[in-house]
Amino acid sequence: MTVKVCSNCLLTDETPGIYFNDKGVCNYCTSHEKMSLQGEDKLIELLNQYRGKRGKYDCMIGLSGGRDSTYTLWKLVNDYKMRVLAIHYDNPFTSKQAQVNMQKALKILGVDIIKWRFPEGEHVNATKKAMKVWLHHPSSIM
Repeated sequence: MTVKVCSNCLLTDETPGIYFNDKGVCNYCTSHEKMSLQGEDKLIELLNQYRGKRGKYDCMIGLSGGRDSTYTLWKLVNDYKMRVLAIHYDNPFTSKQAQVNMQKALKILGVDIIKWRFPEGEHVNATKKAMKVWLHHPSSIM
């Protein structure tokens, strides 16, 4: 038996609730509004709406210590000259390398951070609740 793979996102036919159109594209790819790229001009226009308007920061960004959020932080600070406040959910799965990456980036860029974590043991309870919800309504994209 061959596994069918979406020609757009690479989800397989083993994904619960998935089906494919005649072009081999899955329902997860076709069930949302098409994104229209508006370009960097629109981004700059949006950033300018918040730049220097109030307080110490122009914007906040979620920071995981991974390459995507670290690169986004770097772009906002260096290229767009935004005053950024980083936010990090310090969970039990945050790797030591991610923590090192965050600290280096924050120091180099001069960015403040707010770290948040559940009280001891609460992360496990929250994860159990999320898993119970998922088991009642499984989704490959959750």
